[in-house]
Amino acid sequence: MLTVRKATTDDADRVADLLKAKYSFTSAVEARAAFAYEREYHHFRIAEADGQMLGLISWQPQGTVKHGVMEVTRFAVLRDIPNPTEVKEELFDAAIAEAELYYEDHGAKLRKVFSLIHADSKHLQAFFANKGMHQEAVLKDHYRFGQDELVFSMFIV
Repeated sequence: MLTVRKATTDDADRVADLLKAKYSFTSAVEARAAFAYEREYHHFRIAEADGQMLGLISWQPQGTVKHGVMEVTRFAVLRDIPNPTEVKEELFDAAIAEAELYYEDHGAKLRKVFSLIHADSKHLQAFFANKGMHQEAVLKDHYRFGQDELVFSMFIV
């Protein structure tokens, strides 16, 4: 059974393994340090089934709370699992629900969601488009030369 829950410090090694596999970290130590730092400012959720971590998502508020803008900062799901799309759906929906509660608790309303994704990440582009997000911009050579990032966003109605 698939469950989504808040990531804790106890998840650091498993999160680091997934981050290293899906992002440009050069070592598990670097990925673990990134998780420790980001966990202070980002909201992390992990999806798991039968004790195996299948994916993660993180988000953070952007601007002041009154702006109602959230950024999906990390989104990684294992590919060699039976239904990666279901895992993505569960993670994305959990992040949106958590953000809506966060903004409500702070006297505001979630208004917009955005994310930067690698231009060559066609599966994530398709997933975001299916969720109603649209490509807003291309950030040339944003993190690395020769690697563009795409800004995908949607308004929450």
